[in-house]
Amino acid sequence: MEFTKAEAKDWAKTNLKGLEAVLFPSFTPDLQELDEEGIRYDVQHLADNGFKSALCAIEVCGMTFEERKKFIEIACDEARGKIQTSVAVMQDTVEQDMETIRYYEKAGGDVVMLGHPLQYYPRSEEEIYRMYKSVCDSTNLAVVFYPARLKIKSYHNSYWPMSLLPRIAEIPNVVALKIGGGSPLTFTAQCFDLVGDRLLVNDPIPERWFMTVPKCGQQWAGASPFYMFQTPGNPRMVRMFDLLVGGEIEKALDIYWEMEPINEASMGMASVSYFDTGIIYATMDKYYHWCNGGNGGMLRQPVPRLYDYQKQSIRASLTAGGMTPREAPEEEFYVGRVNYAKGARLKKYI
Repeated sequence: MEFTKAEAKDWAKTNLKGLEAVLFPSFTPDLQELDEEGIRYDVQHLADNGFKSALCAIEVCGMTFEERKKFIEIACDEARGKIQTSVAVMQDTVEQDMETIRYYEKAGGDVVMLGHPLQYYPRSEEEIYRMYKSVCDSTNLAVVFYPARLKIKSYHNSYWPMSLLPRIAEIPNVVALKIGGGSPLTFTAQCFDLVGDRLLVNDPIPERWFMTVPKCGQQWAGASPFYMFQTPGNPRMVRMFDLLVGGEIEKALDIYWEMEPINEASMGMASVSYFDTGIIYATMDKYYHWCNGGNGGMLRQPVPRLYDYQKQSIRASLTAGGMTPREAPEEEFYVGRVNYAKGARLKKYI
């Protein structure tokens, strides 16, 4: 470890900067096993894009607990010396969360994004605090607190008991707070007001950075599929964020409006509500990534389907946003770029 628990907040101020992208798993063409080469390819591609960190999204689709640990191990090994990693810890139970964190720490991870597990029902605000503190106390890793999925309105109309934020901010290895995508701007403003002096508050929505970076001092953002908007040859989302940090608002605005066709298309495409179901529209994100140079590859169920009209919309939005989507047989997306290059094809029924 580069830091002790007492040093974690200072370490984060120095090291949690820039953009964090999402790393989704890749599978073999029959979806029976993890595709190690495909995962390593995507880690390298995120590093080549100029992202500072890659979030291992172990909750995104159907995987066994052992497969999730293997995904973490592969990502950490490939990322070493290239890019930071983090992991989304929101497993089935609190005990699984702790086991995941212990494994990630041994694998050489950097940061944990801690939400709450599926099988968790708090009976008081105090219990919520004690659960999160016990998980944080179980690790030496830096913790990004992620309150977005609790959704218990009985404690506060924001779905999160805001009075707990200052207490959680005092936990030594809690270094940051991530705003859930789709949360109201008032939630963002109150988080900065309540704990912005102690935690690195992160709103991942690009349009809000024009306020949160210059006005509130936001220095990092994500995790999000920012590779939808850029390539290693034109890392414009990374450049836009860096311009905002440097105070060059007008130049950042020019880049933002270049990317607006992509943003507009992606916002209107999801057919499954992530906020209601917890299901991430990762098939769409993976297709965007494949179009911009990523490995691609389908994910196991439960995930939303990806239809032809959606793929056509994605390609049209990339073109309108000044990009050139990948020209290759779409079968390459379904089996993964690495596998396709090795000769893998989907079975034909003729």
